Amino acid sequence: MEKRKIIMGMCIAGILLSSMSCSRKKKTEEELTPFNAIEKYGGVMGTAMKKSKAMDDVLYLKNKINTFQVQEGRYPYSLNELVEKKYIDRLPEPPKGMSFRYDPSTGNVSVQ
Repeated sequence: MEKRKIIMGMCIAGILLSSMSCSRKKKTEEELTPFNAIEKYGGVMGTAMKKSKAMDDVLYLKNKINTFQVQEGRYPYSLNELVEKKYIDRLPEPPKGMSFRYDPSTGNVSVQ
């Protein structure tokens, strides 16, 4: 089992190193090496999961905003109005370090 992890890490490191050597981008952070490849990969996957969760919440809220608009004839004045009028039980928690942005004139919601 441990050998598989090491082999998998080395494969990922090799792929990442070969793709980096082909590009001519400036180095913006710590250089990728076989010793830090797994850590970097984990960071990238963590960020992707965080963004995916945020998009799930945005789609859920957009659905509820559209339902509100159809039934009330207008967009909610705030996301909290969805809770007040019982369209949702509570607002979803945005991922750490992010917040929901809502425009009541258009009904657009995003996360930043």
